[in-house]
Amino acid sequence: MRIAIIGASGMVGRLLTNHLRQHTTHEVLALSRRPALPGHMCFNPEKDDWRLLGKLDVLINCAGIIRESRYSDFYDVHVQLVQTLLEKRSQVGQPRIIHFSVLGADERNPIPFLKSKGVGDAYLNQAPDVYILRPSIICLPESVLVQKFKLLLQLGRLLLNRTPVPRGFLNTRIQPVMPQDVLECIMRLIDQGFEEKIIPCAGPEPISFKELLEMAGRASGRRPTIPVEIPKSLVEPITKNFISVWFPEIINYDQFQLLFRDNTDSSGLMARVIGREPLSTRPFWMAQFSL
Repeated sequence: MRIAIIGASGMVGRLLTNHLRQHTTHEVLALSRRPALPGHMCFNPEKDDWRLLGKLDVLINCAGIIRESRYSDFYDVHVQLVQTLLEKRSQVGQPRIIHFSVLGADERNPIPFLKSKGVGDAYLNQAPDVYILRPSIICLPESVLVQKFKLLLQLGRLLLNRTPVPRGFLNTRIQPVMPQDVLECIMRLIDQGFEEKIIPCAGPEPISFKELLEMAGRASGRRPTIPVEIPKSLVEPITKNFISVWFPEIINYDQFQLLFRDNTDSSGLMARVIGREPLSTRPFWMAQFSL
């Protein structure tokens, strides 16, 4: 098969490109907007001629952003790009489309990140031979969530094992998934397809942020960190009007809002796709927090 991956320079795109090249005989076109990395092709879906790609069997869209910038916003990446894929699809042989969305995507959601993802999904869901994957958190070492919890640990050490957190944060539950399971899901969809178009990619058990913080404390080998809850009404305006504006690399307002929303779903559909129960993510978190 000939497979093109849009967003191949991102975390998920790199993971998928390397896996397909190492474990299959498929021809993989790794496409990236930025100047091409080794083994990648510099390609702008909105400006470049799609016919240069030739006939494709599968088109995988891994492009996505977690925060907006002056160069791109949520609508550009999550909606307009999807419209472009559908419009140009005929020029590359009507390939199967596999699209990475996110758990909780909903065009009615007030959070711009989730809303834009939902709008893009709605366009794709109307087209034939399309699969939409909705992962919770994919357990990758350089992921945003891993970085944020390591930052919390460092802050706690500076404050004598007192970790300040917004009230309500500790109760939020997520359902992270191991990358091996996501890759197996992709392989099944490439080779055979599936009867469902929208597939939640969730691990076997929900984990609360309180549990993650406790695991982080145990894995670090230090005294257990004690969370100190601060009223959300005090933290939110500071995050929205100061940190999000001047220090978005720490946290932006969309990310702050997501910290107070459960991000869980049944893992049953994913188990049917890969033919087994998804792997537990707890060993991953313990390993990451022990570094």
